[in-house]
Amino acid sequence: MKILPRALVSRLLLASLLLLPVSLGATAWYLDRAHRVALDAAMAERLQLQVLALLAQAEVGDGFELPLLPLEPRLAQANSGLYAAVTNARGELLWLSPSAALLDAPLQALLTGVPALATGERHDSERAGLLRHSYQVLWEVESGVELPLRFTVAESTSPRDADARAFRERLWLWLGATLLLLLLVQLLIVRWGLQPLRRLSVAIARIEAGEAARLEGYWPREVRPLVDNLQTLLDGEQRRRERMRNTLADLAHSLKTPLAVLRSADPSAPDYAALQREQLERMEEVVAWQLQRASGGQQHLLQRVHVAPALERLRDTLLKVYAERELEITVRCPQDARFRGDERDLLELLGNLLDNACKYGRRRIDVEVSGGIGGQALRIVVEDDGEGISPELRDALVQRGARADTRGEGQGIGLAMVLEIVRAQGGRLSFADSPLGGARVVVTLS
Repeated sequence: MKILPRALVSRLLLASLLLLPVSLGATAWYLDRAHRVALDAAMAERLQLQVLALLAQAEVGDGFELPLLPLEPRLAQANSGLYAAVTNARGELLWLSPSAALLDAPLQALLTGVPALATGERHDSERAGLLRHSYQVLWEVESGVELPLRFTVAESTSPRDADARAFRERLWLWLGATLLLLLLVQLLIVRWGLQPLRRLSVAIARIEAGEAARLEGYWPREVRPLVDNLQTLLDGEQRRRERMRNTLADLAHSLKTPLAVLRSADPSAPDYAALQREQLERMEEVVAWQLQRASGGQQHLLQRVHVAPALERLRDTLLKVYAERELEITVRCPQDARFRGDERDLLELLGNLLDNACKYGRRRIDVEVSGGIGGQALRIVVEDDGEGISPELRDALVQRGARADTRGEGQGIGLAMVLEIVRAQGGRLSFADSPLGGARVVVTLS
């Protein structure tokens, strides 16, 4: 059973729904924690300042004395939330702020749980809703006696907790609104980012409906390879249909001549059997070639085949086939050059070109390959030192209506297959005179 939704938009939004709350929740926890730590640090700093203020006002002689009105008015106000106490080395209370008068068991609230401290040591603790700060000092009186004293100041944590709750509520409110806004923005971004795919779907639907023939328009770089491959398949399918129609027409035309010969022949003639066998072989050859022609160059345009290994294999094979002629076949081909299509098409194309050059060349054949790297057009040049191809025949060979039975001696079915493969690739085939003295065949494939 599939759990993930099929639509890309739904998948991206689902990922956002899972990721954004976790990220924002972690952010909220961190900010809340940092705010709480900042509040605690601020309270501790205030309590330290209160201890220093008490030290500045204290007077120690025969007894411990503090002014009735301390510098901090809250210490003189009952139940104000700020309390202070001073004890001696035995833990006996020497002074208690008037603000602690209404506290239940003020000594326990202020002093319980505070450990023994060395002189100059501080201690912070929280108990019963109070944040306490204790400071141990050694007071030297005029008689030279050193008197250990502990100053303890405590403040209610209620304002701090109220501040933390208010901050947390505002934080979650703003983060919740931010989450909704981010999801909305994410939805808009996803829809905008996937718009080329929707346009592609609409364009394909128009092609299916017969309203368009190509995937026109500007496409982003990430979608462009997909569009190019789809267009290649569409063009290949269109060429396949056209090739099938042309093949049927060519087959019917090619069979007319041998059928007419058989129909007009005299069965009682002595050479009738030989004539019949000859025409049947010709018909079989025509049918086989037309079937091969109809099946070539289909549905393989997305493959990339290295050209150099195929050329090396063909050269070695042809050198063995024409060993008695001692041919010189020179191949210049980049190792990275690639042919876009099926390997059989590449071997058919190169094999026919090289075989023709070997047949009609005297001794030397040159093959040069360029391009075919990183999307560049592939260019194949085959030259020989034979008699070449006449200009009249060159024009006929590149015409769409040219058929095998109208081509010159030795330039029939093989070259026709080359022409069909080149056309299936949307390329060009041209003929010229070679500096070697024979023919120069140039194939350019997009």
